[in-house]
Amino acid sequence: MEEIPQNLVMDIHWIHDKTTFPHWTDIRQNIHVHSLYWIQEGEGVFRTDTEEHPVSPDMLFYLRPGLSMKMSSGGGEPLRITMILLSLYTLSPSADNQGRVAPLHALPLPFHLKPRREPGRQLGQLFRRIAYGWVPGSPGSQLQTQALLYQLLHELLQVRAIDHPDRGQGYELFVQMKNELERRYSEPLQIQDLALRYGLSASYVRSLFQQYLHKSPKGYLSEIRYAHAKKLLKYTRLTLKEIADACGYSDEFHFSKAFKQLSGQPPSTVRTRSDGQC
Repeated sequence: MEEIPQNLVMDIHWIHDKTTFPHWTDIRQNIHVHSLYWIQEGEGVFRTDTEEHPVSPDMLFYLRPGLSMKMSSGGGEPLRITMILLSLYTLSPSADNQGRVAPLHALPLPFHLKPRREPGRQLGQLFRRIAYGWVPGSPGSQLQTQALLYQLLHELLQVRAIDHPDRGQGYELFVQMKNELERRYSEPLQIQDLALRYGLSASYVRSLFQQYLHKSPKGYLSEIRYAHAKKLLKYTRLTLKEIADACGYSDEFHFSKAFKQLSGQPPSTVRTRSDGQC
């Protein structure tokens, strides 16, 4: 599964709900930013250097930095476009805890996306909320809009994954089960119980995770628990037993064993190295 990069940082340049007129034409002016164009109404054509795309309502166009495009609407109903212009960066941790910021050259999104009816309706509502609520220069609006934009990027990746031609009928079930493991990692989950709840065989559940995540459900759950445990070791003074309980391990012994298998060192060593960094 393609994901939004971790530690994504965004700078909002402009959000605009643009209504055109019959036989309108324009070019993409701001080619050095990431642009999301959601078609609310109307029809037209978008042209890049290599392709021509008919435009209709409930379509998304994602333009990575550097991509030029010409736009036009027909003689009938004019285009209404919600436009979002962003700079995106990734923040990488460093040894001095200062972090390293690097520009993100492209999101894992296609140039254009036509969601199914219900996802398209929900995305349209989200684009409208973003356009309505953004107030340039307002710190409160900036924070609220950023939160909605992170949600939007997540929703777009979900829609893209479900509508991808390589996704089989079991993909939506896989996403539900994956989300459940991520939410309920602190519980004593068994793959057999998960399969029974979804009316599937345990072998089919394992095959879905191998197909879409290239790892077993048990292996993925172990990675989730390990990631939470590592944060608790670094940022809290909980005992190893308390961390084991909080992260779904049966006891401290199994926690230490599983942690060492993934990190190559026992949890006590990680805690010692983290002392003084909080």
